[in-house]
Amino acid sequence: MSLRTAVASASRAAYASPLAASVRYASSSSKAAKAAAESTWTVPEVHLGPTHQVRYRDHYNNTLASDLLYMTYNHRATETAEKAIANAVAAAAEEQPKVTGYEANRPASKPRGNRPVKQVTKGITPDRIPELESITLHTMVKAAIGSKHQLLTGIMLLKAISGESFQGGGRASSGVQVVVSRNGAAAFKLRAGMPVAAKVELRGDAMYDFLQSLVDFVLPRIREFPGIELPPSAASKTSPSALSGVVSFGLSGQAAALFPQVEANLDNYPRIPGFHMHFKTNAKGKDAQEFARALLSGFRIPFTRKQ
Repeated sequence: MSLRTAVASASRAAYASPLAASVRYASSSSKAAKAAAESTWTVPEVHLGPTHQVRYRDHYNNTLASDLLYMTYNHRATETAEKAIANAVAAAAEEQPKVTGYEANRPASKPRGNRPVKQVTKGITPDRIPELESITLHTMVKAAIGSKHQLLTGIMLLKAISGESFQGGGRASSGVQVVVSRNGAAAFKLRAGMPVAAKVELRGDAMYDFLQSLVDFVLPRIREFPGIELPPSAASKTSPSALSGVVSFGLSGQAAALFPQVEANLDNYPRIPGFHMHFKTNAKGKDAQEFARALLSGFRIPFTRKQ
């Protein structure tokens, strides 16, 4: 018997021993356990924390809030608002007359006349200072009436500018939403339910980041930009827009291309549409829009009156 044959027979004998069999069973069981663990593995949830300092939010909390309180506080208006709230609470606490089942289930009657219900004026107090609640961006692409694929440019524009996606970054964000037409118009070949626009709502840190990009990079680069035009002095101060505390204005497609997020990838946008911005504040009632403009002026958004 040669040496090679002897070594082969010895290895076969060792492989057939009980100890070797137990080693093979242990290795196979470990592989099965590893495969089972890999099959039940799930993607862990990742929650991003703050990645940078929000300068405009800190500017509001440290400087702008106290300045707005000093500029807009009115003792007489605050006392009047507090009395109106106290009277409303007392009226609600009074015992209401009994009504029948028919009266209780009837819908509330609409106010008479064509004048809308006025907003309740709330005075400026240290606990209630004008503050930004949200910014809504809205764009309408007219070419989407003929081809809905043309709306993709507007969706890409809003997503790049806002940085918002559906529940992105662990936030309760709805992302960019497609807006469909409510009614049809035969003259424009528009049918009800057609996707023609897109919108996105910004809140929290994303809202202040957009405001910083707008003020620092876009508005200073617009040629001959005088500022946001104010309504004429003869405009009604009791209209719904004047009492809502919302300031709205828009930018053209050329101005939208000045955002750094869009300018870096300008070739991806064959045609850049313009969009509107709606700055919603917590101010309501009399002089609410004036307080909202004062708030935006503190963020260096210029306003001008048409000569």
